[in-house]
Amino acid sequence: MRKNIRIKILLITSIALTIISAGITYYNVLEKKESTNLVIHTYEVIQSSRRLLTLVQDLETGQRGYLLTTDSSFLDPYHTALIDLDADIKYLKGIISSNARQTGLFDHKLLPIVERKKANLELSFEVMKKYGRDSASRFVARGVGKQLMDSTRYYVNDLIRHEEQQLVERSKNLEQIYFVSDVVHFSSFALIGLTSVLALFTIRDKERVNNRLMQNLRELNRNLEQKVRERTQQLEEEKNHSVQLNEELQENLEEIRSLHDALLNANKKLVNLNEEKDHFLGVTTHDLKAPLVGINSLLQLLKLDGQNLTEKQKEYVLLMEDTCQTMQRLITDLLDVKRIEQGATPVNKRTISISALLHSLRAQYATWLENKNIQFQIENQFEEDALTTDPDILHRILDNLISNAIKFSARDKKVSVQIYQKNSELTIQIVDQGPGINEGDLNLLFGKFRKLTARPTGGESSSGLGLSIVKELVHILDGNIKVKSKEGEGSTFTIILPLN
Repeated sequence: MRKNIRIKILLITSIALTIISAGITYYNVLEKKESTNLVIHTYEVIQSSRRLLTLVQDLETGQRGYLLTTDSSFLDPYHTALIDLDADIKYLKGIISSNARQTGLFDHKLLPIVERKKANLELSFEVMKKYGRDSASRFVARGVGKQLMDSTRYYVNDLIRHEEQQLVERSKNLEQIYFVSDVVHFSSFALIGLTSVLALFTIRDKERVNNRLMQNLRELNRNLEQKVRERTQQLEEEKNHSVQLNEELQENLEEIRSLHDALLNANKKLVNLNEEKDHFLGVTTHDLKAPLVGINSLLQLLKLDGQNLTEKQKEYVLLMEDTCQTMQRLITDLLDVKRIEQGATPVNKRTISISALLHSLRAQYATWLENKNIQFQIENQFEEDALTTDPDILHRILDNLISNAIKFSARDKKVSVQIYQKNSELTIQIVDQGPGINEGDLNLLFGKFRKLTARPTGGESSSGLGLSIVKELVHILDGNIKVKSKEGEGSTFTIILPLN
């Protein structure tokens, strides 16, 4: 009987080791296959990258040949390379999609440069078509195409270098897998034999151990029964304690429900009060517009009749006109805040000229700039100049920021507007030489009705709403606004808008 048991144990052990060996062997085969596929994939990436570089070079060769000879036969390989290039880009992008590093290099470095290279080549043909071969040759001599070609070659080589490094690592890994596979095969057979021998000795020791375990098991069983009785008594006590805690929890829950109902009622009252506030604000601001228009019209009549007014009366008329304009701006700000909070600011996009918008704003501030002797400078580095956006919203944003820059600048200072394109975004910076913003005010800058430490230099008024409106309007245009300022050194407000 015991011999039969031993035979069964040895048989089961041998079968188990065989299954384990087979599993390890199967796993090694999968690793071999996967590593081999990775090596092949790396070769494909390297080959496709080199083919991409060759196609870009063929494009440039066709372009140069045509520009130098005007022989249209050079355009045949050019167009063929152009078609093949799009297919190769799509294929290369697909096979590196699983590699975040290569995908990032391809999408953000190599692909934009290749697209710019293609655009540069097409532009050279347009220059030749419109202005002749000499103009096209001068266009090529600028070196932009060469720079783009060098950049393309650099990033393709970077892509290939990375793949070659991976190729070395994957080849080493494949060799290691083959080595491990051989070791596993020989080791598994040796292990099966060794296990069989050990099993014979283990069986004898197991019989002695089993006898001792049976004695220990009887003792443990007696101890377990005693502990079960003690634990049962303890659970009964905990049950009574849990009942008490549950009653206290129920009382706390009732109290929380009462507080929750009270908070809901208070919240409803706050919502109603806020709606009443918005209604009152809307009615009040609309009702104030008509009297202001009337007062401003009367002031214009007084100005027309200026020959019958004393100098002091003329000064009073100007002061009243400034007050009306300030009140009109405050009403406009309040209406803007109301529309933004209610989500009632429509976005009507159309293509506008940035330079034309800025020049109209400069004309708008001409008298103010002259009175404070402030130099207003426009630095427009945006070559396209055309921007698709809501012109009214953008005008409102720039009007607030530029008027603030003038308002907080002392006499004989400079206010500049800088515009440039970075990637697919347009950056507009309004830079002043005002008193700057201290660190404490920076945290409050875009809040509503915030009066900051810095004050206007010419006695101008401030509602504390302008910058909060600017921030919301920039967000409506899917943009972002940032400010950089140091006390005593002026401020720079940066608006970043998407170009798509």
